[in-house]
Amino acid sequence: MKKPIILFAVALAAASPAAAVQRDGAAMLDRADANGDGVVTRDELAAARLANFDRMDRNDDGAVSRQDFGRIARFRPEAIQRVEALIAQGDSNGDGSLTRAELAAAPMPLFDRADANGDGRIDAAERDAIRAAMAARR
Repeated sequence: MKKPIILFAVALAAASPAAAVQRDGAAMLDRADANGDGVVTRDELAAARLANFDRMDRNDDGAVSRQDFGRIARFRPEAIQRVEALIAQGDSNGDGSLTRAELAAAPMPLFDRADANGDGRIDAAERDAIRAAMAARR
């Protein structure tokens, strides 16, 4: 049975400057607050990204690649662009796929942009500010 296609907010949260990615990135920050304290830490965002890995690895080969999204490429090219951007950002060995370990080690530019005061935490005001900045770019 195929896993449901989830347009991966993580790719989402990490990589492309496209408006859709930015929307997904803001939503990812909202969902990443695992303990519900209103603050997103780097660890919480990293855990949220990894939680999506199994849904993205549709062929269960231990890596996310374009092959995991065969049919969707024809119908949702913007989704494939987001996936490819995520893979390119984290693919440390250049094989065109992203393993769980590579995703865990990949940069988190959304977090870095949103954490305006550099304290390692994104509070509600910083989430609102990054959401507004993303909306202004659309």
